[in-house]
Amino acid sequence: MATHYAKQQTGVADGTVIPPNKADGREVNAKRRSILASKVTGTAWASGDKVFLGKKPAGYKVTAIKLCTGTSLGTSTVSIGTADTADKYVATKTLTATDVPTMLGPKASTLDDTPGDEEDLYATVGTASIAAGTELTFDIECTGL
Repeated sequence: MATHYAKQQTGVADGTVIPPNKADGREVNAKRRSILASKVTGTAWASGDKVFLGKKPAGYKVTAIKLCTGTSLGTSTVSIGTADTADKYVATKTLTATDVPTMLGPKASTLDDTPGDEEDLYATVGTASIAAGTELTFDIECTGL
């Protein structure tokens, strides 16, 4: 059986570089920060609305996006991304589970990216509106220095 090394351990633990490189502290033994972004009760979100969730700090990467809602979102969908790329981290997800923090993303294509610049993060509502009485909170975890 072959032994493989994760991208973050190549040149660090695999013996290919002497002396070995140090692991990137933004990804290995990194600090975790989180953004909680709750919907203001009494405010409806219509299909097509963008909701500012917070800022991903420079030198960090998004490593987990959870959503917890007290009411099924029914056919409403949610994407998470930036102002320019609405589905950069999460592409069109529906959440019908209630009172259970549910992992929505991020996409594998962003999870292996190098930690980058500061980004404004937005949720985009699709398909149907989210009612004014719906309580929901996004929990976005970022890893970096």
